[in-house]
Amino acid sequence: MIILRKAVLLLMCFTILILSGCSSYISKEAKQKFDAREGAFSVTVYPVSVVLGSKRVHEEALAAEIIDFLIKEKLAVPVMAEGVIDIPVKWGIDQSKMAKQSAINFCEQIKGDEITTDYVLLVEILCNASETEVRGVHYFLCDKDGNLANGGLTNSHWAEFEEVKPHSRQGGLAVAKLMLSNGWQDDKIEINTD
Repeated sequence: MIILRKAVLLLMCFTILILSGCSSYISKEAKQKFDAREGAFSVTVYPVSVVLGSKRVHEEALAAEIIDFLIKEKLAVPVMAEGVIDIPVKWGIDQSKMAKQSAINFCEQIKGDEITTDYVLLVEILCNASETEVRGVHYFLCDKDGNLANGGLTNSHWAEFEEVKPHSRQGGLAVAKLMLSNGWQDDKIEINTD
């Protein structure tokens, strides 16, 4: 019984650490503006960034699936980005630090782009080199000025991850869709398709 209590306490501490690490790099002002928005918002979706061991690949086809998902779920008015976000791969034992570094790199690159939408989205899927295991999924939403307004990270300790049990980039994408839906579900919008 004592071991179970210690395990639960350790898991709670780990969860709090991840949550605090995730929120520490989100711009307070950009978050408030995103949370207070009314109506439809437009978003540029960059190719999904898939980390395979020490290399990174950019998946436009997965980004197209995210665009279809955002439209179908009425979460945003998305468009495909031109180009990719190139972030150095630097593994560490702290996933929140990895997510923070990716978010910072993403936002810095956005500052140099001429973004015409309200926001910019990047999904990052962390896999082992042979892509038989997904170790984590992140998403980052910046405003067009490069300020992080929303984001999330998940791994095997989180509900979305456990629901999907991903083993490949496609499974990681399913996790990302759940994260976006759960994070933005109260924000469904009316999209005029005429």
